[in-house]
Amino acid sequence: MAVHYPEKMRLRLPSGMPEALSLAAARYHTTPNEWARQALLRSLAAEGVSIRDGKAAIGEQRHDTGGLHRV
Repeated sequence: MAVHYPEKMRLRLPSGMPEALSLAAARYHTTPNEWARQALLRSLAAEGVSIRDGKAAIGEQRHDTGGLHRV
């Protein structure tokens, strides 16, 4: 069953990133796009941001992961 998302996003990637995404995705038997989507959701959750009912929501930052921006 294919899931279609209404939004698309383009990113500039450093050299080696497409191959790294493919390697990481292969470890979980998924596509590079799905792996990246899940990694972004995990990073947002670590920053205290979630998506509920199609809308972004701010909650508590998870201090156990450190997030992207460490203080």
